Amino acid sequence: MQFKFYGFLYLCFVLGCSSVDFIPEPDFRPNDHRYKVQTWQEVEILRERPKKLFKIVGEIIIRNTEDLTWEEYEPRLKKDMFQRKIDGVWMTEKNQSMIDNVSVQTMDQRGRTTNSYLQQSNLPYWKGYAFRYK
Repeated sequence: MQFKFYGFLYLCFVLGCSSVDFIPEPDFRPNDHRYKVQTWQEVEILRERPKKLFKIVGEIIIRNTEDLTWEEYEPRLKKDMFQRKIDGVWMTEKNQSMIDNVSVQTMDQRGRTTNSYLQQSNLPYWKGYAFRYK
């Protein structure tokens, strides 16, 4: 069991662990009989409001821990949205959040901090809205 756990950590370290989080609206239905997209390449990724009538079916949050560019990450998002039968994503925000990578403190026998080290880094993330055309 211990070997499998270390193997998983090694794969996460080598391959990276970016994530696409889909937060569906309460009335989201995974199967839509009106879905017309045939391949994942047809899923639309827009940076502005869609021109046609649409319905927002959820929120998308992408956490980029692999330091990929948007062009490298876009096919992954399209494939994920195609599996969920979603017509497109309207990307609204690109930002960074501070995360603590390493925090080390040493204490003496009385419990007082003698040394501390904190390494922070930025985690880029993108937010958007998943939509289906009406």
